[in-house]
Amino acid sequence: MWSKIIYNSNIQLIQDILPGQNGYKKTFIDPIAEGLFKDMRRFRNLIPFPGTPKKEFQDLPKAEKSFWLNYASEIPAKLSAINLFIRPFEGFCRTCIITDDEIAMLVRMDLEQYHFKPASGSLTKDLKQFYYELNWLIPAQLKKIGYEVIRHEEAVAVNMIMIKKLARAIHSKYLHEIRNQNTTQNGNILNNSDDFKNKYISDFDDLPIEIKYSNMDNAIHIPTKLLSIGYRIRQVKKGFKPVALHLNDKEIETMARVEHLRWSWEKRLNGWTFDNIKDEKKKTHPSLIPYSELSESEKGKDRELVKLIPALLQDIDYEVSPVNPNRLKKLSYSIKPQSGIHKILDETRDLNDQIRKLVRLSPEVEEMVSIRNMKIEEAIIDVENSYNYAQHIQETFLPDDFYVRECFPDSFILFKPKDIVSGDFYFFSKRDDLIIFAAADCTGHGIPGALLSTLGYGILDQAVNEIKLTDPPEILHHLYSKIHRFLRHDTETSGISDDMDIIQCTLNTRTNILTYSGVKNPLYQIRKGELIEHRATNLIEKCKEDSGCRFTSEEIQLKRGDTIYLCSDGYSDQFGGKYHKKYQTSRLKRFLLNIRECSMPEQSDRLFEEIEQWRDEKNENQTDDILAIGIRI
Repeated sequence: MWSKIIYNSNIQLIQDILPGQNGYKKTFIDPIAEGLFKDMRRFRNLIPFPGTPKKEFQDLPKAEKSFWLNYASEIPAKLSAINLFIRPFEGFCRTCIITDDEIAMLVRMDLEQYHFKPASGSLTKDLKQFYYELNWLIPAQLKKIGYEVIRHEEAVAVNMIMIKKLARAIHSKYLHEIRNQNTTQNGNILNNSDDFKNKYISDFDDLPIEIKYSNMDNAIHIPTKLLSIGYRIRQVKKGFKPVALHLNDKEIETMARVEHLRWSWEKRLNGWTFDNIKDEKKKTHPSLIPYSELSESEKGKDRELVKLIPALLQDIDYEVSPVNPNRLKKLSYSIKPQSGIHKILDETRDLNDQIRKLVRLSPEVEEMVSIRNMKIEEAIIDVENSYNYAQHIQETFLPDDFYVRECFPDSFILFKPKDIVSGDFYFFSKRDDLIIFAAADCTGHGIPGALLSTLGYGILDQAVNEIKLTDPPEILHHLYSKIHRFLRHDTETSGISDDMDIIQCTLNTRTNILTYSGVKNPLYQIRKGELIEHRATNLIEKCKEDSGCRFTSEEIQLKRGDTIYLCSDGYSDQFGGKYHKKYQTSRLKRFLLNIRECSMPEQSDRLFEEIEQWRDEKNENQTDDILAIGIRI
């Protein structure tokens, strides 16, 4: 299991890093088990310690020793459960960001799995606190054997050249503050001790290693903080000024929460634990508590720190751009993209606050308004919870990122529902030398669109994985005949025409021949700087009138380096720009050509950034679900 969570510095999984299970036991399990026992024994005056703390680890009774060894051996499964990995650290160990909710989840797993009771009697009522401390110690124990805990989404956002520039900028600002605070009117340093000079007013390269690493750790988490509010960092193009980042209160609060997590884990990695009194020798600190429990003055310190980030970025000629929402799915601490439901709830709360500021209500009316507002919030939250559960269902049947990368290692999927769930869906399946894949756009969005997409995906899955169809025209014939039979298309009575546009493809990976069949939406191919549009040749109306109609297809001989794109019309139909117009397919094709040299993940980010900036120019709401798939052969 250890081999499945160990990455290298290039964020690549290392296979068979050690010879056999004994190698993992000697390198990981034994030292971590003993280290956890020793640290918990050191904290025994602060927290309950089940067992016999007076003995050395090697002298423990067999049952107790077995507990610590089993606990250490289960660490990979626990880290995987919250999407965390480890890698050997180089130079310094960066602080891990694990949220309080994630630690609580690990504690619940421990309480369900272990029933360890000390010889001195049961400490069941205190076991929860015991397991909290134990989980907080895991990253510190990994640090002692030369490994750091990482989150893939955070690690890929880090560019070490940028981090070193940020670290220098952080030290420069700190140095400026120190000099201002410790300088007399004639410019002399008030604190003139050699220790002070060496530690605080030296140039960055001359700083003591622990101070330098502290600056590096602070810098390396600036991308993480920005990721938490939906931004990534990029260098400003030559001849351009950096775009100013203006943070709102919600963004500042989110980043302040992440900063407190960073600070807390930095302390824990260096052996600190909670106590009501700060003690340098015992390494205890009263602020090692959740952010929500901090005093307002302590929260204010974190807020002030994150407010400096825009100025730091400008100092080094970097700016921010929006992040593809797919990157934020696994970040438990991030602000998720707002749906219409979230916006209604926020607007309702803001309206209530404004009314209270303008009108003084009697106690009776205030109570009536509060009750009514509470009912409105409860109704909106109920709807939101239903959407969230529907999203969970939709995510269970859509192919996950790992499976898509198995099919096409050099690819991306930009998937952005308008309202939590989507009427767009994508499909991937492998059989021998064939990869069958599709991008579909059902009528509507939100719950109605999601119902159609669930139905469409199920029929498509049946056609490919049960009936074993591989020819796109045959797959489409099965799909549409079933959908039209289920929906019956009583448009005269209902006035609604439910249907689906789709790009259905089968790629022979041995010959690189792509068979393509489409309804309404085209397939784009870029080869040597030229964009070729393969138009859909099938009409849905014909299929409705003739249940035996035959879909047509086109064969495309792809070459190595070719890129193909499958898009729903949601991208090109977004309103925005200076004149409140649709983005349009002509502009999309030009943009695809413009980013053709970028890596596929970068293309995904650029596409997302482009459409967000298009909408933001006039603060337009998203009008339709967005789906775009890019595949490089």
